[in-house]
Amino acid sequence: MKPSYATVCGTVVLMAAVLASGCKREDPDRTEFSNRVFMTDVTPVRLLVERETTELEGLLTARTAKPVGSPVTITYAADESLVSVYNDSNAAAALPLPAENYQMTDPTAEIPAGGISASECSVHFVGLDALDFSEDQTYVLPVRLSAASGVDILTSRSVNFFVIREAALINVVGDIEGSYLDVDWKDPSPVSSMQQMTAEALVRFRNFDREITTLMGVEGKFLIRIGDSSFPSDQIQVTNGSYSKFPTVGNAANALPTNEWVHIAVTYDAGKLCIYVNGKLQSSGTCGYGAINWGTYAPIDQEQSTRGFHIGYSYERKRELAGEIAEVRIWNRVLTAEEIAAPDHFYTVDPSSENLVAYWKFNDGAGNVVRDWSPYGNDATAPEGMKWTQVELPEK
Repeated sequence: MKPSYATVCGTVVLMAAVLASGCKREDPDRTEFSNRVFMTDVTPVRLLVERETTELEGLLTARTAKPVGSPVTITYAADESLVSVYNDSNAAAALPLPAENYQMTDPTAEIPAGGISASECSVHFVGLDALDFSEDQTYVLPVRLSAASGVDILTSRSVNFFVIREAALINVVGDIEGSYLDVDWKDPSPVSSMQQMTAEALVRFRNFDREITTLMGVEGKFLIRIGDSSFPSDQIQVTNGSYSKFPTVGNAANALPTNEWVHIAVTYDAGKLCIYVNGKLQSSGTCGYGAINWGTYAPIDQEQSTRGFHIGYSYERKRELAGEIAEVRIWNRVLTAEEIAAPDHFYTVDPSSENLVAYWKFNDGAGNVVRDWSPYGNDATAPEGMKWTQVELPEK
């Protein structure tokens, strides 16, 4: 099983006095100009166990303040007694990670003569699928520098905590404010002649301070957007190639919120439209006729007779989407109201689901390419880059 990614959690203040229990006031850590070995980073490392994850890996790194004159061998050791330190510092109720769930095959590392950085030491976490994460249970493995040859240990930076918890359904999202995405379709066929279609996205809008905010689609063909010149800037509108629009009249009850996660779904069936917000039917009607073709590509500075499919952009830069986005999907069938409102549907679906023809989860966490999880592999790219935000969805 491919390991899940690990992310560093928020800064937690460690209590040096507790970690250095037993030290007297004349703590040798205070000795001026002494060279000591210490953990490179003592911020607790959060390991997120995703569905069906069985193994993860953590790394330990250490260094000295000054180059060492001769090779230094350092040794790490798990120390279950320090779980209470983590709990006290974080108002937590974590349990010690059972011994059968971690392995330190070689708990040593070396700093070469003349160097300051030790080689990395690995901690292998195994059997994670057997842990009980009910009621949001968290497990902690404290690891400390237990010995070092030729140098002393800086006790106030001698411990790190690996925090193991169950991953949320969504742990990272894309922030596309000031950017956008397009798709250079490897295989446009499944999205090129859709008599039926469902488009979905999970979005957190920061604001609607522009006339039009674009969600996705092709300008002048079939576009899902928020706002219009004579339509509220915080309400969903769909336009097609003949510039028929639905809805044409705003309704204050249909205003989208800012700074909240909203699931949007639009279904199309040969001209019949339904707009769903957070699983509830908001409006239904008609918007033109014929098949939808979203399988087109054109860079925004070259769009003339051919316009491309984009996420977060249409026609001009001031129509970009200000906010974060995840779970963008295209189906070449109409999802039922029950399917859209099904438990966890906002946050995840099976990538092999029938008629799911594009699925950009936005869980990549780095770079400017967003993987298409559908069988067609039509990745989306942010030509100008994008930012990534750590989240925990659904929120608890």
